[in-house]
Parts: sequence; structure tokens; C-alpha cells
Amino acid sequence: MTVCNFPTTSEAPLSIRKEAVSAEDNEKETQELELWDRISTTEGAERAEVLDELSHFAYKKNNYTECLQLIDTSIDIYFSLNSEFHTKKLIHLYEGKAFCHSNLDQNKEAAEAFETLAGYFCIDEDREGFLRAKRAAGREWYSAEDYEKSLEAHTIASKELDINTNDYSMGIDNLNIGMALEQLDRHQEAIPYFLTSRSLFKKAKNPEFVNWSDRHLTECYLALKNGPEAQFHAQHFFNYSKVTEDLDLEAYARGSLGQALRLQKQYEEAEEHLRRSLELLTLEGNRDWLNIIEANQELAAVLFAQGRDEEAKTRLERIATVEETMCDS
Repeated sequence: MTVCNFPTTSEAPLSIRKEAVSAEDNEKETQELELWDRISTTEGAERAEVLDELSHFAYKKNNYTECLQLIDTSIDIYFSLNSEFHTKKLIHLYEGKAFCHSNLDQNKEAAEAFETLAGYFCIDEDREGFLRAKRAAGREWYSAEDYEKSLEAHTIASKELDINTNDYSMGIDNLNIGMALEQLDRHQEAIPYFLTSRSLFKKAKNPEFVNWSDRHLTECYLALKNGPEAQFHAQHFFNYSKVTEDLDLEAYARGSLGQALRLQKQYEEAEEHLRRSLELLTLEGNRDWLNIIEANQELAAVLFAQGRDEEAKTRLERIATVEETMCDS
């Protein structure tokens, strides 16, 4: 897709660019100051609109806390004026509120704002907006670790008629539902959603998300101690990591394969994958300590199963301090 056929700003002489940017900034600053001056001379809906316009300036400057204060004041004014006559204004304001909370990593508050936004879209009979807000709420509830509410939001969105639906979007809905169920330890219930998402992503010709489905299927089957099925999906996960030459993915894929093989008592092959997983997990950089701990525990279990008790005990002793540090609440 061609984004723009016109010359970009960077193609103009540097001196002209600087003057243009400076003039634009000065104009925006003047507009903002004029809006602040209008605050003292306006009331009612006009005042609410001025506050809304000011919130745009704050948002563009990444000042999300100030933006929220302006939005909330504007919302309060509309409520005092009988909010049912200002639905579209409230939709716009709650959308801004939700994104401000999201940018501040306030996931619970963002989810609540998206839920309110979905309600106003429903009142306005905007099905597309309702679905967009409901899905956003589900994602924010998931980030807030409220998996029941995430499941509820994504389930509602998946059951609504969506004229813009396609294999990819349906795959995402199923993947999100499965992930919420997985976090709730409802692994058996999650599996059909991941299988469906995998099939839909294959139809959509999206290898990346087929891989995401395989990863989650592997995790569910491992939790259910189903070694053969876990191995099947872990192998696909591993194959993807090798094709993309992604060492981080390979570390997790090998760890999963090792666990699946251990469940089937294929200890030598399991040991090989787990050792290589640890090599990759402990490369220089930001180490994923929880996965390093898990891989060491899995490797120790493989060693115990082969009668190599001293080796296994030594490995557990070495990782003990790290485990205490990371798992100490």
C-alpha cells in the first residue's frame, strides 16, 4: 500500500524544515493559551468542549495525567447537563480516558473506561465501536490479571455479529478466550479455542499466530500431563523458532519439548533439549530467571529418572538461592 506520493518533510532544506516546525509549534502554543483564556469566560457545554480541546494538547505532549484531569472535568460537566443528549461527546471523551490510563499502565482503570465506552457505543447503536471497545476492555482486563473479566469481555465480543470479521480476527478472538481460560487453570476448556485459532490462522496464512496457538496448546497439554500432544505442538513451536532463527523462541521451545519428552520417559532426548534450552536462556542479556529455574528443575527430574541422583541434587542446590530470591513473596 502506498502511504504517500508527496515529498516528505525530510526532503526540504534543513533551514526551511526548522523554520516550518518552529512556526507550527508557535501556532499550537498560541492556540493552547487562547483555550486556557477561554476557560474563565465559558460555561456549560461550551466549557466542556474547551476542556476537551485542551486535553488533546496534553495528550500530544504525552502528559496523560493532565489529560485525564481535563477529560474527567469535561465528563462531569456533560453529566450535569443531562448526559443522554451528549452521547457522542462522551464516546470521544471516554475513548481518550481509556487510552490515557493504558499509556500510564493503569490497566484496571483502562479496562473500566473501555467497558463504559462500550456501553455508550451500544446506546449510540454503533456495533463496530462496541466490539472494538469490548475487545480492548478484554485485553486490558488480561493485563490487569483479572482473567474472569477478560474472558467475559472476549466471549461477548466473539458472539456478536461482526460484519468486518475474517479468519484472522476470529482467530484472535479464540486465542484471547483460550489465554484467559489458561490463566484460570481451565486448560481442558482452553484447548478447543486454541485448536480453532490455529486452524483460522492457517487459513489466514499467518505463521506467527499459528505458532502462538502451538505455544499455548503445548502449555495446556503439559499442564494436563499429556506428553504426546504436548510434543506434537512443541515440535511445531520448535520448527518455527528454527525457521525464524529466533534464539529466544528456541530456548522456550526446547524447554517445552524437554518436558513433553520427560512425560513420555524419553529421558536422553529430553535431557538434550533441556540442556540446550538452558544454554540459550543464560546467554548474556536480560535473563528470564523463572524459566531458568523451571528448566533446571525439569533437567533435575530427568536426571533423577535416570538414576543420576547426585547430579540432580547438585543442580537443585545450585539453583536454590536464585529460586528463593525470585519466588520469595
